Amino acid sequence: MKLITLTLLVIYSFSTSAGSLENVPDCKDLRGTVLKSSVDSLKIVMRSNANRPQVFVTGVVDKILPEDHNGLPHQKYSIKVSSDITLLIVSNLDFGRVPLTEGKSVSVCGEFKKIGQGMVHWTHFDPHGGHPDGFTIVDGKLYGDKENSDPNGSNQRK
Repeated sequence: MKLITLTLLVIYSFSTSAGSLENVPDCKDLRGTVLKSSVDSLKIVMRSNANRPQVFVTGVVDKILPEDHNGLPHQKYSIKVSSDITLLIVSNLDFGRVPLTEGKSVSVCGEFKKIGQGMVHWTHFDPHGGHPDGFTIVDGKLYGDKENSDPNGSNQRK
């Protein structure tokens, strides 16, 4: 029953997170291929030896972790994308703080790293152009698409 509930929640969260936002950017890999949010695609990336693959994942915030202020400041949280996959998300606060609560649905585009079960970072645009742009969508709002201009760390596009 938990698996069915989680699956439905993930499907619902993706449809409400991305569906209510106009002009949602495409999540693209290094070759420009548009990525879709799917657990099967994520599992393929997790098994591969790809170097810095871009992923698009949708899940439910499982835990909000303490921010990391050593070096560049980062917001950290984990999302449950399926009954057996939980990912660490690391977002650079220079591109805004994502307003989160546990249980909130979120879609994240960023670079996957094999750290623990998996980590996604570069969840923002790359101002230097050497990296595929990432972003986060929460409640139909886009985060990480521009450098932060808000001293409170909240940066969104409606």
